[in-house]
Amino acid sequence: AKKTLRHARHCIAKLLVTLNPSLLTTSQRMGAIKPLIHLIRDNESSDLQQFEALMSVTNLASMGDETKNRIVAEKGIGTLSYAMFSEHESVRQAATEAVTNLVPHREVMKHLADPEHLKLFLAFAADYQANFGCARAAAGCLAMASQDPEIATAMVQIKTFSESTHVLLECGNLELMHRGLILVLNLVYQRDADEKDDGSKSSISKCKKAVMEAGLVVFCAAYVESYHDGQKAAHDLQFSQADQALMATTVDIAKEILQACE
Repeated sequence: AKKTLRHARHCIAKLLVTLNPSLLTTSQRMGAIKPLIHLIRDNESSDLQQFEALMSVTNLASMGDETKNRIVAEKGIGTLSYAMFSEHESVRQAATEAVTNLVPHREVMKHLADPEHLKLFLAFAADYQANFGCARAAAGCLAMASQDPEIATAMVQIKTFSESTHVLLECGNLELMHRGLILVLNLVYQRDADEKDDGSKSSISKCKKAVMEAGLVVFCAAYVESYHDGQKAAHDLQFSQADQALMATTVDIAKEILQACE
């Protein structure tokens, strides 16, 4: 009976990997979540079954608050977090992408505010040579979540924060650099709770101070100095059109970081 149930759940997962969830009715989308979460949680399910179930959950999470709420209600956060420790790198990547697609759900933000969970995402983001897809998802999650003051404050207090962020900014991959720069930009814009609305406070915020002490502003200054005209530099480096546009964006974000830290 367990094997039959597992097979039925896998059929749902296989369908939803390729099917656009917007083509389903709301009840079909909501009804698929519980069996998918159970399949991910099932110790006897194969890596392929878990991977396809995770991909399906990622797709469903992108549909909006209603599906996000149902995934969380089905104890999805714990299940997805556990799958992030899988020995199979595709499962780890899919689990990280699924958690990322749940941002900014309140319970997920609460989960990410835990320094132990943030440490894992920072480690995954920095480990781009071993698993690029997982690093991209983790960096994307941190870039979005760093808009939250509690998460931002917790992040800059982690010992590996400086090293992991430097790895992202210096990796040479524009997708990862873009995510890393958005993360830094969010941090420099954070304000402490006792800072007045008009910004009149003698000391700079904890997050901005941490960014400056980590040498991330120095990196941005060097980056802007080297590639101040992002599009020209990208053209000279013979980048594709997409990468030319992305490089120009990264240079603009670095300039904005410098302005915010003046």
